[in-house]
Amino acid sequence: MANYCDSTYKITGDASELDALIALMRKLEKEKENGTWVGHIVEALHGSSPKHLYMRGWWEELEREKDCIKFRLESAWEPLYETWDFICKKFNTLQAYFIGEEPGCEVFQKRANEEKGWFLDKFYVNACTPDGEYINEYFTDIDEAYRYIERISDTNIITAHQVEALNLTWNEENEDAYIYLHEFKEV
Repeated sequence: MANYCDSTYKITGDASELDALIALMRKLEKEKENGTWVGHIVEALHGSSPKHLYMRGWWEELEREKDCIKFRLESAWEPLYETWDFICKKFNTLQAYFIGEEPGCEVFQKRANEEKGWFLDKFYVNACTPDGEYINEYFTDIDEAYRYIERISDTNIITAHQVEALNLTWNEENEDAYIYLHEFKEV
């Protein structure tokens, strides 16, 4: 069974091309069995499914915003950015930006758009404290993440190794407790 990767995508470009892509996606949703499968878009634009592309994913929460198409993507193991790049290249101006995470395989990837302020987070703290409180927080810089961990743990944290040591300490207090600090890789 696959580990699922949750991603948020924003695709930008000329309005006419955004309208054409979202019209295709909405048409596929209505006309195809499993209509939100990413492979349907590739097949509609390319005529077939290229063997080099991994397309195991489904979109949801599809929206046309002023300057982009926005949706969530659930895929197996990875955010499928190569597939979305392939789709976007079928148009002249489209570009895909995203943030995706699949904790089981330690996949944390993104493509930020600093000009638009999209997907600027670089670090993710995922924790269950010894008291059973679940925490998921995102940060744009490592020092901000360390300061946050210090606040929730009442421990001095200045390195990733200290976060790993805190994880072991918490797990000794409560076998269900953990704290992980993940860094998003820009692709």
